[in-house]
Amino acid sequence: MPDETKPTSSNTPSNATPTPAPQGVTSNAGHIPITEELDSAKWTLPPIVPLLVAGVLVAVLVAVGVFSNRTKPSASLAITKVASAAQEGNTMVAIQIKLDNQIEGPLWIKGIRAEVETADGKKYEDTAAPGMDGPRYMQAFPALEEAKGDWLKEELKIPSKTSFNGVAIFSYPVDKTAFDARKQVTLRIQLYDRPTLVAADTPAPAAAH
Repeated sequence: MPDETKPTSSNTPSNATPTPAPQGVTSNAGHIPITEELDSAKWTLPPIVPLLVAGVLVAVLVAVGVFSNRTKPSASLAITKVASAAQEGNTMVAIQIKLDNQIEGPLWIKGIRAEVETADGKKYEDTAAPGMDGPRYMQAFPALEEAKGDWLKEELKIPSKTSFNGVAIFSYPVDKTAFDARKQVTLRIQLYDRPTLVAADTPAPAAAH
């Protein structure tokens, strides 16, 4: 009877103890310890101090740009005298002004309007009389000569860096007593390609007797 082939025995005994993995080596290669995640964050976030400094610099530059680009005033306007004269229930008014051109270049006047606010709060507006009519009004109402000056009129040119002392005449549908008790007179001079100039005159309160 032929010899039976005996099974080949394994070189490793069945009761051999598995060799432990080296210390410090994890068995899951895709796992990152939480301590490493936290440690890496402090290196990826930008430092806060440089960000604050950059923010302050940007704010300063923006502020400088805003202030440097603000519209500079074209001129200053002030009412220096107001004279009035009765005219059959209406009031003729001469407004004397001083206008200072503050820019390099002339100013051209486009329109002139004045508004009176009476003691009862009502407002009345009028456009300045044409300059050619000024002498006639001054002659007809001598009281207006208290505010005489060069004629302030449309299309008038104010040369660069100069002052203009002038007068414009208006008429309002109120009697002289109501005008004299007014709250305020407001003058508006519209310029070509420049902001409108505004000046106001508030009469001093009457002295108590």
